[in-house]
This record gives sequence, structure tokens and C-alpha cells, in this order.
Amino acid sequence: MISPGNPRNRLLVWAAIFAAVPYLYSVFNEDNRLASMTVEQAMQESWDKMITLPSMVFRKAVVGINCNVDVIVSGTSLYNHINPSLSKCIDHEVLKSTEEMREAFMEWFSRGTVTERHMDKEETFASIIKAIENSPHHKQYYIGGNAALMAQRIAYSFPRTTAFLVGPIGPRSQALLHPGIVQNNSTKIVKDELHVIMEYKQGEILGEYVAPASSRFIFSHDKFSGSSVVIEMFFKAISQYRPDLVILSGIHLLEFQNPEMCLEKIRLIKRSLSQINAMIPIHLQLGSMGDSGFALSLLERIVGNVDSIGINEQELTFLSKVGGGPYAEEYPVSGGTVHVYKVVEMLYWLITKYGQDKTNVESKNYNFRLQRIHFHCLTYHLIVSRGTDWSNLAAGLAAGARVAGRHSCNIPQNENLDSGLLEVRSGSSYLLDKTAKKTYTFDPHRPVASWMRNETVFIYTPVLVCKFPTKTVGLDETISTTGLLYSQFYRIDHARMHL
Repeated sequence: MISPGNPRNRLLVWAAIFAAVPYLYSVFNEDNRLASMTVEQAMQESWDKMITLPSMVFRKAVVGINCNVDVIVSGTSLYNHINPSLSKCIDHEVLKSTEEMREAFMEWFSRGTVTERHMDKEETFASIIKAIENSPHHKQYYIGGNAALMAQRIAYSFPRTTAFLVGPIGPRSQALLHPGIVQNNSTKIVKDELHVIMEYKQGEILGEYVAPASSRFIFSHDKFSGSSVVIEMFFKAISQYRPDLVILSGIHLLEFQNPEMCLEKIRLIKRSLSQINAMIPIHLQLGSMGDSGFALSLLERIVGNVDSIGINEQELTFLSKVGGGPYAEEYPVSGGTVHVYKVVEMLYWLITKYGQDKTNVESKNYNFRLQRIHFHCLTYHLIVSRGTDWSNLAAGLAAGARVAGRHSCNIPQNENLDSGLLEVRSGSSYLLDKTAKKTYTFDPHRPVASWMRNETVFIYTPVLVCKFPTKTVGLDETISTTGLLYSQFYRIDHARMHL
């Protein structure tokens, strides 16, 4: 026992007091600082603390197979410019006329969900392009195509990684691409592929319909992105360039081709994927689909042969519908968001049915590769993982969530976030996983939640949504690329393990 009468002990007491005062003061100040933060600032700081680069950074990435120029216009303005009278709300898997384009646009405008469609006739597409060019309304030209957008994001945000892009590159897309992107001269084309992006903002009105969310409707008439030449050059580049990451995107454009030709190309892609070294991760970036036969072929032949998938709510619900998964009635999605617990069930179905399983040698899943899925929608993101090949996933999820609001509001990376531009659009408490009985209580200082179901890891975060989005094009690719480049892949050679 310390005697206060002892001079030496009194010095110890005073020393302890003087040491405690600055500590307590700093704690008090930190509590005050945290309490004074806005919700948006607190979430941003929490994500910043989680985001760390992996110890093994991807150095070389081969990205393919689609590249084009996006012609971005106001959807409602183009709709009215072509014909001011209102059309019906009818979706069309393939657009055979200008009127069918307007009907499909009206259908997806009323739902507020991104969708992509193919225009059947080149002449009809050319007439719309001419109408856009002659229109007095504002139009913008950007690099487009899932693969080109992902290569562009790598070049701008991850200078330690070199992107090798394989796709049909025309003169305008050549000028728009980042100079650091390595290009394949064998896939250069004389005239650019064009995609029309009809953007609209939440609250815009067409007749009796009000857009429930800011989104876009895309249509095109591609000739080269799904060609056999480009596909073959993509896989040839992998063997020549020897990357440590492969990103495959744009194969959803195959669904608009002749069914027999489409199936043959899917088989070609499957064979080529199986020949890629198992130590090199393959990421598949999905795109909007409307043909159930094509989507089922993609599920059965491609999904299990890649290591990672980037997917949004429209693509996930469609795959669940055609593949016999849960909550198939959620397709088509309206308003851009599905309840989290429903998405969790669909993701669990997808990764268990088509994911790798090394516990059963007799199972067809034993030779599958899929271990990672990055899901993103307007209000929240999820990463699902099985196995041991992928790590640093929470950092990847946080990085993808952080960039989402910045991209939509067009806020440069070096600028501070303006809380007035962003908001959280989720409840204070809700169900994450019905089977695991996992609930979520929102805390802006700890926005990320994680849990396990059997051998599957789920990581979840709400997202800061841009109140007044100025840019919706390329958002999915920006999120997926960022999450992927912050993730780490390391696969133990199973063959050597069993020697």
C-alpha cells in the first residue's frame, strides 16, 4: 500500500496524475470530434481506416473484350426529340425499331434501373445517331465498354498496375483512352463502335411516370466487340503478356448474335478459360442481359470457371430467375434496390452452386474456381467469399463503397467530400441474413458488418448515395475495379500439395 506521507510516494501520485491528464484530455477531445462529425464524415473516416493496399499488388492485367465510345444524352430529351407523343411501357429483348426503343426506355425509366439492349438494324441505329448529332440538346462523348472503362480506372487510380486492353479500338476511343493503357494493334478498327446512353435523374417525369432513381438506358449496334477475332486475340494476349490478373467483360453482348454462333463462342471462351494458369485470377464483370437461354448458358459454362464476379442487382436477380435460384420474382428490379436478406440468399445460392468446393472430390464443384463475388447496388454493397484464395476483402469493399458516391457526384479523389451532396438511404436497423438471423444496426463510425454462414463469408456496408448525380456511366466498373485492385489473391498450388 502506497503511503501518502512518504515524499517519494507523493511524487509517484503526482506523476500519475500529470500522465493521466493529457490522456483523458485527448480522449475527451476525440469523443467531441467524433460526436461533431456528420454521418457522412464518420462513414468516410471509418472506410479510410479500413482501406489498405494488399501486400501483393497486381502488376499486370489483361482486360477485354469490349470497347466503344459512349454518346451520353438526356434520356427524356432524346425521347421527346424523336417523337413527343408518349409510348407504351413494353420491354424488348432486341430493339427492331425506333418505337420499340422508346417503349423499352419508358419501361425501364419507370423502374429506375440500368438496362442495355441491342438494336437489330444498323440503319435504324444510324438514324438515331444522326438525330442525336442534329439535336440542339447537350451531348457528351466518353470512353465506353465495360472492359475499356475498367482499364481506364486502373490507369487513372492504380499506377502500379499496367492494363493491357484488348477490344475494338477506333480513332475516337484511341484519343479518349489513358496513354498508360497498353493496346492491341490487331484489334484496331476504322470506325468506332457507338453506344447511346440515355441518362435520367430521379424525379424526372414522362407522362404519368416519375423516375424512382437516377439511372440510364443503353442501346447499341455492335459489330466487333463480340467477334471471334477479338475473343481469340484476348486469350492470345494472356499467353503473350503473362499477367497476374485477367479481367473478362463484354460477353453479355454475345446474346444478340445468332444462337448457334453465340453458343460456339461461349464454348470457345470456356475452353480458353480452362487453359489459363490456375495461379492467375480471372474476374468476370457481368453486364445487362435479357435472354434467358443465353444467361443460363453463361451460368452453366462460364461462371464456375472464373475466380471472381462483379454483379449488380438487375444481373443477380435475372441469373437467379433463369437458374432456379431464390427470390426469382424480384426480377425485374424497380427502384434500384432489393432487400439485403434477399440478395444474401441469392448470392449464397450463386456461390454454393457455382463456387469452388474442395471438400468433395466427386463433386463437379471440386474443379470450379469461383470464390469471390462483389455485389453493388445503389444503397449498399456486399462481398461474398469462400475458400482461402482471396483476402483483404473488407478493404476492397470499403474502397468500392467510398468511390461510388464520388463517381456519381463527379468529386475528384483529391477533394474533400461535401456532406451536402451525399446521404445514407437505409434504415437504422434491418435484417441482413434470415437463415443466420443476422441483423444490422446502423452506426456511422462502424458501418461495415461481417458474418459467416457455413464456409461462406459475407461483408456488408451501406453506401453514401449522391443526391444530385451528374454521372451514372461507368459506376459499376469503377466500383468493381476498385474493389478488385484492393483485394489480394494468393492460391496455394493444390497439385504440389498432393505430391
